[in-house]
Amino acid sequence: MSLCDYDLLRPPRFVGLHNYTAILTDPAFWSAVRHTLVFALEQVPLGTVVALAVAVLLNQGIAGRDVYRTIIYLPQAASYVVVALVWSYLYDPVVGPVNLVIRDVGWPTVHWLTDAQLAMPSLVIMSIWRNLGYFMVIYLAALQGIPRELREAAAIDGANAVRTFRHVTLPLLRNVTSFVLVTWFLGALQMFTQAYVMTGGGPVEATTTVVFRIYQEAFLYLRVGRASAIAVMLFVVVAVLTLATRLLGRRWGART
Repeated sequence: MSLCDYDLLRPPRFVGLHNYTAILTDPAFWSAVRHTLVFALEQVPLGTVVALAVAVLLNQGIAGRDVYRTIIYLPQAASYVVVALVWSYLYDPVVGPVNLVIRDVGWPTVHWLTDAQLAMPSLVIMSIWRNLGYFMVIYLAALQGIPRELREAAAIDGANAVRTFRHVTLPLLRNVTSFVLVTWFLGALQMFTQAYVMTGGGPVEATTTVVFRIYQEAFLYLRVGRASAIAVMLFVVVAVLTLATRLLGRRWGART
């Protein structure tokens, strides 16, 4: 279909690579690529650090940790549409609880989803909150798989908690962290629901991502061929990144 001109109304007509050349010379496509990368690069590193920190905290013997683990994981069980609707209400400039608190402390109302500078960071915060539980569980499993003897040996050598975490725990979490970063990044490249439900790709296309662009091309502009071309290119990028990650992971594992 990416090699055809098709508008859902007439039979497809073969046009060769025309859709690809049209997409690659379209500034709107490159704008969507930029927004997608911004979303991924803002969300993934910060989210990974938060997930690791929460996992380390909940791996301690604190009271009620099982309850905290369940609460943090619960958003993962909800669909993105439900989460997006809830956060749209939280961000609402008139009745949203976030702005109610802001106004109570004397600050002006913040238009989280209609300000071009704040819309993407607002989606990033929501996405981290929604995905945090899944990656926290992965880190928890990895932390619980680290032999206690290694920490005890570090303590005997005089290492405090910070040095033990830096020189013992973190190196042993290297493969898990690589998995978390790559998995989260590949998922972020395919972001659509948050933008569709919360901002409609706006304001002024500030949250229009690659997948949202596919939706626009296919169902708003009825250019299914162009939408298919973008989808093929996104598939190739994701496949190459996945393959490269697997190869690097095998070499890394072999060295360690």
